[in-house]
Amino acid sequence: MAEKGIKGNTERIRLEEHIPLDTPLHVFLDASSVCNFHCSFCPHGNGEAAKIMPQTIMPVELAKKCIDDMTEFPRKIKRLSFFDHGEPLVNSSLSEIIKYANKKNISDYYCITTNASLLTRDKAKQLIDAGLNRIDISIYGLNDESYMVFSHNQINFEILVNQIRNCYEMMKHGEIVVKITDAVIHSQEEMNRFYDIFSPICDKICVEHAVPFWYDLELGMESDEKDIYGKPVIHKEVCPVPFFALSISASGIITPCCSDWKNICVLGDANKESVFSVWNGENHNNLCKRLLKYGTKSIIPCNKCRFHELVAMDNIDDYRDMLLKRMEG
Repeated sequence: MAEKGIKGNTERIRLEEHIPLDTPLHVFLDASSVCNFHCSFCPHGNGEAAKIMPQTIMPVELAKKCIDDMTEFPRKIKRLSFFDHGEPLVNSSLSEIIKYANKKNISDYYCITTNASLLTRDKAKQLIDAGLNRIDISIYGLNDESYMVFSHNQINFEILVNQIRNCYEMMKHGEIVVKITDAVIHSQEEMNRFYDIFSPICDKICVEHAVPFWYDLELGMESDEKDIYGKPVIHKEVCPVPFFALSISASGIITPCCSDWKNICVLGDANKESVFSVWNGENHNNLCKRLLKYGTKSIIPCNKCRFHELVAMDNIDDYRDMLLKRMEG
């Protein structure tokens, strides 16, 4: 039976002891910004936002170029995620990209987050054989009807469950994580049904609290000052994410955070620059120093984002002066 817990990695280093990092801990390489679901709590299904949401599938050549760039880092990345703002399985070349990254041995973990609607037996085998060793699966209902309400997409729930079961049985050297939000579950009976269905076919199972962390989106819900883990929000001045992560969009735009869905805070362009040089470049360095000096409120669009409070686990607020001196030294 699956372990109950949270999806995020709780075995974390103390960022304040390592900043500035010579190698990012987590890189998001967005295989596809296209999604086959249109969930109302995501830019893809949120009215006007859906019209300006980038719709791109990352070319294999660009993905391989980014992976080659990452070999320049002095140590391996802890986690390379082949997703960001879309459904990665839309990219028909995903297994080829994962296989190439695995061959280059640039990361400890190769991951995707998926709605699993396209996770056929053949697709799952291709991904696992390519070296994918963690699959996070987001569940949007417990029957066909609830999926239509939340994802605006017609699925066969029984087939979906069977696809996840098949993938779990094939994943011998990795883990399957299944999660749902409490916005989908309305009773203890539904909670029990979620656990009964998915606990036998995954390694970890999670129920997350629905939180409004996307900027510039009208989600129809207000923050109840609980984070995604259901704990009281800890207010932070500094977003810790740019200090340990990079996001590379399907078109190659490099930003410091996976929640910048408009690609406003641009650090560089992977089509023209090395990912390594961007991480060590002036734009990234100045962003981190500005965060330490003036906080998240001083940067667009970070001033409208609550990812650092509602999702990010790390808190470096108490070490701002020390870290700034270290970065400027």
